[in-house]
Amino acid sequence: MMIKYKFLLIFIILYFISCVDKFMIPDAINDNSNSSFGAGDTTYLQLTPIWNEAHGISQPIEISIIQDGRILIADSSQNSIFVLDQDGDSPSGFDGLKSLLDNEYNPVSPIDVDADKKMNIFFVDGSQRVFIWNHYWNSVGINSVSTSATFIHSDTGADTTILAGSINWLSFLNNASWEISSIVYSNNQVLIDSLLNPYLFYDGRDEKNAYLDPHYQTDSSQFTGISTPADNENMIFVTDNYGGANQQYRIIQIDFQKSLLLALSSGDTVWAFTGEFGETVVGYGTGAGTVSKPLSLDVDYNGNLYYTQNGDFFPVHMIIPNLSGDFSTYSSGFQPNNDDIMNADFFSRPLDIAVDNNQQIYIVDNDLKHIGVFNSNGDFFKYAGYKSSNDTVPLMTNPVAVTVDDRGVIYVCDKTEGAIFRYKLSNSLDEDIIPEN
Repeated sequence: MMIKYKFLLIFIILYFISCVDKFMIPDAINDNSNSSFGAGDTTYLQLTPIWNEAHGISQPIEISIIQDGRILIADSSQNSIFVLDQDGDSPSGFDGLKSLLDNEYNPVSPIDVDADKKMNIFFVDGSQRVFIWNHYWNSVGINSVSTSATFIHSDTGADTTILAGSINWLSFLNNASWEISSIVYSNNQVLIDSLLNPYLFYDGRDEKNAYLDPHYQTDSSQFTGISTPADNENMIFVTDNYGGANQQYRIIQIDFQKSLLLALSSGDTVWAFTGEFGETVVGYGTGAGTVSKPLSLDVDYNGNLYYTQNGDFFPVHMIIPNLSGDFSTYSSGFQPNNDDIMNADFFSRPLDIAVDNNQQIYIVDNDLKHIGVFNSNGDFFKYAGYKSSNDTVPLMTNPVAVTVDDRGVIYVCDKTEGAIFRYKLSNSLDEDIIPEN
């Protein structure tokens, strides 16, 4: 009994200290099929209703799911990212993602979006830039922002005061040899608003990034895909599809740098971050585990990277990190002539990829107008996007992006229809798709 009371107390405490709006995930899901399925039958059923202009959507181009289950929809025609609950309702608190502007007040058209566990929502617009917006800060509010700090050297005891934004600010802030002894805050509303609104997280044109990335044209990068790790790692990944004379096709790791200290209205003190070039994870090539004209990107809970491309030979790849040495290395997780997913005959124009918590892989094919589902070993399982398993007429017109939630519901952006289609497996049959390892 004592153990039960302890668990109950912990639950109550967590509930009351939570600062982020909660919503109930519906247990029941409607579908538009009157068919009955017996044991062993499996097909992906379309769910109703279709999400479309009634939900504010016009030209959805990308889709992702936040850690709390809400769905992010990048709409390029409206320069916005729309947020829906899993029942299709629009939660409050996300208006900052509508009518997006850069720091020069030019409209930003997002083409990919993802979120990390810190409730940072990242998006790219096809340029060398990555933008960020933090849902948690907007939920609780920011009281004040650091404008200067006094640092003490841990070995010598020397101290110095640095202004935020000065040339030495980031180097002192991110150097383990210097510790903050005191800090000055400002409640200037313009400064606070600049952090509550979407702002520039990474820019390939920055001098620091050009210095760290000397072998490529960082200022000319063209980010087509973005993904965040599953845990609290201080990094994100992007695909660079610039090309050029030097075949600048690659996947980049962007690291977090502490940039400012924020005093939130909740009483918490948190760091704001800026992005810094980390490394080129994998570069151009035509073999397994290389990159050629990348389109989309996803990361699973083990840190494996999955991506689609329209370059030579292999449309879909998965690479596995090895972090045991001084430098991270990546090797191909799928092999040609062995894994279905590397057989180009399965695809025509795979635009986007998503991986669920069981490492099942979902690939939306724009030409074939369906989603191919593969297990964790790259073996083909099913197609989604038809009325039945025997049907050959696709339901979608122009599918461009895919994601999947914890219940196995597949969400697909149809840009021409201006809609989000959803599909659910009629009979889960976990033994058919469970990872073998």
